[in-house]
Amino acid sequence: MNIYSLIPIVCIILSLGYWFYTKSKISQQVQTVDSTDFKAEFANATLYKNQFLTSELPFLKKAMEQNPIDAFNYANTEHNMVDALKDGVKDKLKGMATLGTVRFTTVATPKYLVLSGDKLHLFDTDTNGEIDKHLIFEPTQLKNSRLAVYPLEGQIKAQAQARGKNVKAYKLSLQTDGKAIELILYSCLIFTDIPETPVDAKETVKAIVIANDFLKRLGDCYPNLKVALPIEES
Repeated sequence: MNIYSLIPIVCIILSLGYWFYTKSKISQQVQTVDSTDFKAEFANATLYKNQFLTSELPFLKKAMEQNPIDAFNYANTEHNMVDALKDGVKDKLKGMATLGTVRFTTVATPKYLVLSGDKLHLFDTDTNGEIDKHLIFEPTQLKNSRLAVYPLEGQIKAQAQARGKNVKAYKLSLQTDGKAIELILYSCLIFTDIPETPVDAKETVKAIVIANDFLKRLGDCYPNLKVALPIEES
């Protein structure tokens, strides 16, 4: 056996080692998060929100200009198997139009929801992470919108459970003049289509508090968008 034949074996061993290490870190983090007193942590919601906006999302503050950010959350497009097949067909057709010289792959980009007063702002981003769309939902639209618990399945379940037993997912249907805009959001700051391995329990606690604060403020402003807060059930 020469050294080159050992390379695949070494790679497999290293991959398994990393997988077990990651699983162990996630398990430790989940245990820490699940034992957190979130009712006490919720008192820090404004502090955590401002810290996060300054360190991670300064572009949101810039995009909102002089409008206050009362609360915010991440949002994701609902993407099921039918949607994936449609995207695959569209990508194939676009590739055919270039005679196969370009391969297209539809990418779901991050979205942000910002509650400012009685208005809800939706920011969409391009593949470079730059904001390229800004929609504002007025009270008349929000009063006719809906928010409901979304079943935890597949990737959505994996993303939620990696952050503790009390993280839930929701489907937000925002009323427009045409077809409703439907988004998936969590009681934690999560982008479904960006695989992450959360290992910092403290940061996860902050992300859960910020997202729950958004849900609470949205429900206080619009009773039709009120849901039971997971951190109040813990």
